[in-house]
Order: sequence, then structure tokens, then C-alpha cells
Amino acid sequence: MRGRLSRLAVVAAASAGALTGLAQSAGATGYALREGDTDWMANAFSGETAKAYDASTAYANPAGMVRLNRNEIAQSVNVIVPNESFSGANFVGPGITTPGTNGGNAAHSAVSPALYAVWSYAPNLKFGFTLSAPFGQRVVYPAEFVGRYQSNVSSVTDISASFSAAYAFDKHFSIGVGPVINYFYARLTQALNTGPTSAITGDPAVDMHGEDVALGYNVGALYQFNDNLRLGIDYRSRIKHDLYLQQSVFVPPLISQFNPAVASQLQALLDTNTRTSVTLPDNVETDLYWQLSPKWALMGGFQWTHWSLFNNLTFVPQNGGPTARVPENWRNSWFISTGANWQVLPRLLLQAGFAWDQSPVTNSNRTTRLPDSDRYMLGIGAQYVLTPNTTLRFAYAHQFLSPESINNSASPTAGVIVGNYSIHADTISLGAVMRF
Repeated sequence: MRGRLSRLAVVAAASAGALTGLAQSAGATGYALREGDTDWMANAFSGETAKAYDASTAYANPAGMVRLNRNEIAQSVNVIVPNESFSGANFVGPGITTPGTNGGNAAHSAVSPALYAVWSYAPNLKFGFTLSAPFGQRVVYPAEFVGRYQSNVSSVTDISASFSAAYAFDKHFSIGVGPVINYFYARLTQALNTGPTSAITGDPAVDMHGEDVALGYNVGALYQFNDNLRLGIDYRSRIKHDLYLQQSVFVPPLISQFNPAVASQLQALLDTNTRTSVTLPDNVETDLYWQLSPKWALMGGFQWTHWSLFNNLTFVPQNGGPTARVPENWRNSWFISTGANWQVLPRLLLQAGFAWDQSPVTNSNRTTRLPDSDRYMLGIGAQYVLTPNTTLRFAYAHQFLSPESINNSASPTAGVIVGNYSIHADTISLGAVMRF
């Protein structure tokens, strides 16, 4: 029995350590969500820092607020419908696979609203407020998923509120800056592999969740060469969250009944608070916006994201258990986009854009929590001026990825999951701009 208990201690500790992949819980690429303002999506998120023609610039580049002559509110509701389907097996020994299903579509749909507001205090001084969800996703596999020893539930919610001020030095140059308040919540679960008897007794499962609020900042600049051509640049700082997590283990009744010592040790090891930290990456984006004619506008830009900050995670149990260090080894990534607007009628604007979004993960570190890869994005949309003070907006974006392989283990006892993921996503956005 002592050997059995010792093995379970290793199983539990290793599995708990694997759960520290908090930032693997969501993706867009990485765990960022680009969905925000409807106008951005219509152009495949091209030109964001240089457009500066509505209140959403309070987030994309606060320096652009100086171009707005009135108070404005921009609102959007984004419906995200992703699809992530796995095919393959989890090997727990030579030729031995975990029984179960491939899980179907693991990525759950979500609704992501956003709000942007600008107060025009003076012609050269503006103030802004934004409320949005820049990170987050839901990846949920069924309890009988073949990769349940890698992960079951990966859920991240992130809400960001920012305040900003913009000042125009002259008709060409302006800057904007302000603090960011960020709320971060994560919930992760996975089953524990306790050996062949799990087919009879069922798998224990670990549930970990926690939240934190932290501060960052946003700073941007806008240079207007003339009335039709402008260049924007924006920097969003990294934000470090120190997470104190509540962790608990579910032990199947048959284990508690026939192996009470094992059940007791699992609970002693895993029913504990834990501590780790997650750093949301900083990024810098620059865009060009060119009003080619009264009917046509062209735009393009680049964004660099500091994903290599997510190199390692350290998990510190508060019951004196061993500290676990989990390597992640993400890479920095680039986002490149281009778009166009066509004023087809005085009240009707049509939009389109195309983008390439590089993933911070590769074949060597792809996991079931984030089966991500490089993606391509096509966006289309329309804006209709309903009244002089109200504009209605619609956008649709499709993201497509080539099938990607996975060959990964979350812990020494989780086995090795081998197979392929097929991934795509559709997003619909409805929005409105109101001026007063």
C-alpha cells in the first residue's frame, strides 16, 4: 500500500503542476482576443491606430481622440463561434491508449461586448474611457475525452477598463496616455491518471480557479501629414497578475470506499490554495491610414506582441508541497493586415480587410489547452448613417487555419497525446456610434 500511495503522490503532484498552464487557456492567437469594435473587424483589424475617426480610438490609440470634435460613444457586441476538433489518441504506454472519445468541438461560442467613449473637453484636449475583453476563451472537453489527463476545462475571463487623455501639440502631432485596470479570472480542470484501476473506479479530477486585478498603461501617438494621410503608433504595457488559486480534487466514491488511504492522500495533496503569476504581454502596433479620395480609403499595419514573456510558470502549493516549474517557451509574434473602405453611397460605407496572425506556439509546444497555430483572417462589413448623430455597423470575419499536429504531454503520468486539430472560427459583430 505504501508504494501505491507514493505513486499517487507523484501522480497528483505532477498533474497539479501541469494545471499551471493558466495562460494556455485561451487563444486568438496566443490567448488574446482581437474582437473589439465592429469597425476594426470589418477591416480585419487593419489601420486601428491610425483611423481615429470614432470613439474606438480611445482604446486603439488614445492620441487619435484629438480628431473627434464632439462627444462620442461607440458600442459593439461580438458573437464568436469557433470550432476546434481533435482526432487522435492518448498513449499511456507502448501501444496502450486511453479509452474515450475525441471530444467533438471543444471551443465554446462566446459573446464579447465592448464600449468606448470620448469626452471632447477642448479642441486640443480629449478624455476617453473603454471597457472591453482583450483576452479570454472557453475550451471544454467532455469527461470521457481521450486527452482528459492533459486537460478538460480551460476557461479564462479578462475584462479591461482604461482611462486616457489626449493632447494635440499642433495640427500634425498628438499624444495620448492613460492607466489600464485589468481583471483576470481562470478556471482549469483535468483528470488524474491513477493507473489501470481507473477503468473501474473512475478518474479523480482536479479543479483550480482564481482571480486577480492588476494595473497597466497605454500610450500612443498620431502624426497627421495632411488631412488625408496619418500614421499612428500605440504601446500597451504588460500586466502581471499574481494569482492565489483555490484548488480541490474530486475523488470517485469507489476509491473512497475501497481505498480510503489513497483518497485521503489525494485530498491532502490537492485540496489546497496555490500561488502562481501570469503576465499578459505588452505589444506595439503601427498603422497607416490614407484617404485616397472621397470614396476610397486604404490602410495597413503591423503589430508585435511580446509573447516570449510566457516562458515558464511556477506553481507554489500553500500546504508545503513541492514547487512545480512548467516550461512553456512561447515565441514573440507578428500581426500584419491591410484593408480598404469604399463610400459607395453618401450614407453607406462598405469595408473589407485581410490579415495574417502569427501564433506564439509551434508544433513543439502545442497543447490541448491551446491547440493554436498561425491563422489567416478575412473581414467584411458595412456602416450606415441612420441620422447625423447615429451610425449603425455590421461586420463578419472568418479565421481559417491549416490542420496542425500535436504530440504533447502535460505531465509524466498524463501520457502523450498524438493527433491533429482542425480549427476555424466565425465572428459576427453589431455596433453603433452615437455623437452628442
